Amino acid sequence: MPARDVMTAYLSAARAKDWEAAFGLFADDLVIHIPGRSPFAGDHRGKQAAIDYISAIRERYGDAGIELDIVDMLAGEERFMLLVRERFQDDDGRTITIRRANVYRVAGGRIAEISIYEADQYVVDEELAAAVSGRCA
Repeated sequence: MPARDVMTAYLSAARAKDWEAAFGLFADDLVIHIPGRSPFAGDHRGKQAAIDYISAIRERYGDAGIELDIVDMLAGEERFMLLVRERFQDDDGRTITIRRANVYRVAGGRIAEISIYEADQYVVDEELAAAVSGRCA
Protein backbone atom coordinates (compact mmCIF):
# COMPACT_ATOMS: atom_id res chain seq x y z
CA MET A 1 0.00 0.00 0.00
CA PRO A 2 1.52 3.39 -0.99
CA ALA A 3 2.22 6.01 1.69
CA ARG A 4 -0.72 8.17 0.56
CA ASP A 5 -3.15 5.26 1.00
CA VAL A 6 -1.72 4.40 4.43
CA MET A 7 -2.00 8.08 5.44
CA THR A 8 -5.62 8.23 4.31
CA ALA A 9 -6.51 5.00 6.15
CA TYR A 10 -4.68 6.09 9.31
CA LEU A 11 -6.36 9.51 9.39
CA SER A 12 -9.77 8.02 8.70
CA ALA A 13 -9.40 5.52 11.56
CA ALA A 14 -8.02 8.13 13.99
CA ARG A 15 -10.80 10.61 13.20
CA ALA A 16 -13.38 7.85 13.75
CA LYS A 17 -11.63 7.02 17.06
CA ASP A 18 -11.17 3.49 15.69
CA TRP A 19 -7.84 2.95 17.43
CA GLU A 20 -7.78 -0.76 16.66
CA ALA A 21 -7.78 0.04 12.93
CA ALA A 22 -5.30 2.92 13.35
CA PHE A 23 -2.89 0.80 15.41
CA GLY A 24 -3.40 -2.04 12.95
CA LEU A 25 -1.49 0.07 10.42
CA PHE A 26 1.62 0.01 12.64
CA ALA A 27 4.37 -2.46 11.75
CA ASP A 28 5.25 -4.85 14.58
CA ASP A 29 8.84 -3.55 14.55
CA LEU A 30 7.84 0.13 14.25
CA VAL A 31 10.42 2.64 15.47
CA ILE A 32 9.17 5.83 17.11
CA HIS A 33 11.38 8.84 17.82
CA ILE A 34 9.92 10.92 20.66
CA PRO A 35 11.75 14.18 21.39
CA GLY A 36 12.19 15.94 24.69
CA ARG A 37 12.81 15.01 28.29
CA SER A 38 9.56 13.35 29.26
CA PRO A 39 9.49 9.73 30.44
CA PHE A 40 8.52 8.81 26.85
CA ALA A 41 11.46 10.60 25.19
CA GLY A 42 13.91 8.62 23.12
CA ASP A 43 13.96 6.12 20.31
CA HIS A 44 11.68 3.14 20.91
CA ARG A 45 11.18 -0.04 18.89
CA GLY A 46 7.97 -2.01 18.68
CA LYS A 47 4.34 -1.32 17.94
CA GLN A 48 3.47 -1.33 21.64
CA ALA A 49 5.79 1.61 22.38
CA ALA A 50 3.83 3.80 19.96
CA ILE A 51 0.50 2.54 21.29
CA ASP A 52 1.59 3.27 24.89
CA TYR A 53 2.63 6.81 23.94
CA ILE A 54 -0.67 7.60 22.20
CA SER A 55 -2.72 5.83 24.87
CA ALA A 56 -1.14 7.83 27.73
CA ILE A 57 -2.46 11.06 26.22
CA ARG A 58 -5.85 9.54 25.39
CA GLU A 59 -6.19 8.27 28.97
CA ARG A 60 -5.33 11.70 30.40
CA TYR A 61 -7.83 13.65 28.29
CA GLY A 62 -10.28 11.08 26.95
CA ASP A 63 -11.26 11.05 23.30
CA ALA A 64 -13.77 13.86 23.90
CA GLY A 65 -11.03 16.10 25.29
CA ILE A 66 -8.78 15.84 22.23
CA GLU A 67 -9.32 17.84 19.07
CA LEU A 68 -7.07 17.32 16.05
CA ASP A 69 -6.73 19.78 13.18
CA ILE A 70 -4.69 18.81 10.14
CA VAL A 71 -2.92 22.00 9.07
CA ASP A 72 -1.20 20.40 6.08
CA MET A 73 -0.01 17.07 4.78
CA LEU A 74 2.55 15.84 2.33
CA ALA A 75 2.93 12.38 0.86
CA GLY A 76 5.76 10.83 -1.09
CA GLU A 77 6.45 7.28 -2.17
CA GLU A 78 7.46 5.98 1.25
CA ARG A 79 6.81 8.89 3.63
CA PHE A 80 4.00 11.14 4.68
CA MET A 81 4.02 14.15 6.95
CA LEU A 82 1.18 15.59 8.97
CA LEU A 83 1.43 19.13 10.24
CA VAL A 84 -1.10 19.20 13.07
CA ARG A 85 -2.57 21.37 15.77
CA GLU A 86 -3.94 19.44 18.71
CA ARG A 87 -6.06 20.84 21.50
CA PHE A 88 -6.35 19.02 24.79
CA GLN A 89 -8.94 19.93 27.41
CA ASP A 90 -8.70 18.44 30.88
CA ASP A 91 -11.50 17.90 33.40
CA ASP A 92 -10.82 21.33 34.93
CA GLY A 93 -11.53 23.05 31.61
CA ARG A 94 -7.87 23.93 30.97
CA THR A 95 -6.99 23.83 27.26
CA ILE A 96 -3.52 23.22 25.86
CA THR A 97 -2.72 23.68 22.19
CA ILE A 98 0.22 21.79 20.71
CA ARG A 99 1.60 22.23 17.22
CA ARG A 100 3.73 19.45 15.77
CA ALA A 101 4.93 17.75 12.62
CA ASN A 102 4.79 13.97 12.49
CA VAL A 103 6.77 12.23 9.77
CA TYR A 104 5.81 8.64 9.00
CA ARG A 105 7.81 6.12 6.96
CA VAL A 106 5.82 3.36 5.31
CA ALA A 107 7.21 -0.07 4.45
CA GLY A 108 5.24 -3.12 3.39
CA GLY A 109 1.96 -1.21 3.62
CA ARG A 110 2.48 -0.44 7.33
CA ILE A 111 3.80 2.54 9.29
CA ALA A 112 7.37 1.47 10.04
CA GLU A 113 8.73 4.66 11.60
CA ILE A 114 7.37 7.80 13.24
CA SER A 115 9.44 10.91 13.94
CA ILE A 116 7.82 13.67 15.98
CA TYR A 117 8.88 17.34 15.85
CA GLU A 118 7.31 19.58 18.50
CA ALA A 119 6.82 23.34 18.12
CA ASP A 120 6.98 23.84 21.93
CA GLN A 121 8.85 20.97 23.51
CA TYR A 122 8.54 22.39 27.05
CA VAL A 123 4.74 22.24 27.03
CA VAL A 124 4.75 18.71 25.64
CA ASP A 125 7.28 17.48 28.23
CA GLU A 126 5.14 18.94 31.01
CA GLU A 127 1.97 17.29 29.73
CA LEU A 128 3.62 13.91 29.15
CA ALA A 129 5.09 13.98 32.66
CA ALA A 130 1.58 14.66 34.01
CA ALA A 131 0.15 11.87 31.86
CA VAL A 132 2.66 9.38 33.25
CA SER A 133 2.12 10.46 36.86
CA GLY A 134 -1.64 10.19 36.31
CA ARG A 135 -1.24 6.58 35.12
CA CYS A 136 0.76 5.72 38.22
CA ALA A 137 -1.61 7.41 40.67
